Amino acid sequence: MNKAEAIRRKCLDCSGSPKEVTLCPVFDCPLWQYRFGCSLNTKQYKKRMDKAKQRYEAEYQELMEMLIKKGKYSWTR
Repeated sequence: MNKAEAIRRKCLDCSGSPKEVTLCPVFDCPLWQYRFGCSLNTKQYKKRMDKAKQRYEAEYQELMEMLIKKGKYSWTR
């Protein structure tokens, strides 16, 4: 198992579902920015967040508002 897979598995264990990993509000977690097994600035991350926006529109908007308030919104869409 590589680091990315280990982080992904840890996040799934913590949150319980892929949806909850995607919409995770625990910004203070040191693994948060790598919860998909990739960093925030990758195409994979952006693609996953775009899918979340389509599937879970209300929850996605809530997460974005929390990210903006915390100053952690690192890419725009």
